[in-house]
Amino acid sequence: MQSVSLSLVIVALICTLMVPVYAGANETSTDWFMKGLDLYNQDKIDESLQAYNRALELDPNDYEAWNNKGIDEGLLGKYDDALVSFGNAVAINESYAEAWYNMGVIYDFKEYYGSAVQAYKRATQLNPSYQKALVRRNADTDVVMARSLSCACSD
Repeated sequence: MQSVSLSLVIVALICTLMVPVYAGANETSTDWFMKGLDLYNQDKIDESLQAYNRALELDPNDYEAWNNKGIDEGLLGKYDDALVSFGNAVAINESYAEAWYNMGVIYDFKEYYGSAVQAYKRATQLNPSYQKALVRRNADTDVVMARSLSCACSD
């Protein structure tokens, strides 16, 4: 009888120790994506970035997680990392206008205005009513044109 009781105690102990393992097995990329979004809305950008990284470990094809990761990286001043993340988002879903727009924003921060124009152009091709992309595209086109024009006039 003691061996049966001991066996039950051992089984109960093993089950208790395994609960955290099984709990982790049930997590989804969507859970972590939503956690990242919640943390972002609380201005906890570092923690939000970690949540998006976990979401992407679980589903590396989640283009929205790539996009949001890029936003966090941009806010943290990690512009090159942000461009990689936005690039991953559009590699997975080429018609994701928001990622193209966000890529343009990062190019603006890096003062790569020609690249920014192309990113905004792609966003507006995908979504012609994407007003903020259209405005930034036009503004950056003016910057690019002003730099490329030279007056050969002499006074």
